[in-house]
Amino acid sequence: MVNIIKGSLDRLDEIMEVYRIAREFMRKTNNPNQWGDNHPPRDLIKKHILEGNLYIGINQSNEILFSFALIFGEDPTYKAIENGKWIDDSNYGTIHSLASAQKIDHVFDYVLAFSLTKIDHIRIDTHEDNKVFQHILEKHNFKKCGVIYLLDGSPRLAYELIV
Repeated sequence: MVNIIKGSLDRLDEIMEVYRIAREFMRKTNNPNQWGDNHPPRDLIKKHILEGNLYIGINQSNEILFSFALIFGEDPTYKAIENGKWIDDSNYGTIHSLASAQKIDHVFDYVLAFSLTKIDHIRIDTHEDNKVFQHILEKHNFKKCGVIYLLDGSPRLAYELIV
């Protein structure tokens, strides 16, 4: 049984450990550049918590299994898209900073099911090297829409799902 709850500052160290594990997994699966050695930074995760956008999946023992941000409203990095276009410009939620502690399978199934209880239009992006996540997104009927650029100028593949 997995329960998804809001992340809290008193669990910030545990949450950051999940991100450390996720970065290690990315390196092992030929995706060393998406998050490097320190993304997402602690200050960003803290900001997501304080804004009420960070969620954690926990098991019956209250152990953190995964973490992600679900942010509603226009994402500034999604305004411009190259090599394609968004499917729809209606209100959407964006899933960011998704990380698994590698303790359960099918984490994205939980994240997506939860997110779709909040909004039926979701956007997400990932690094070109993140073949694992690209496969997961396509398996869940996300459509590749083009390329967006993060605030630091890094390109990301942009995906969208409308239910």
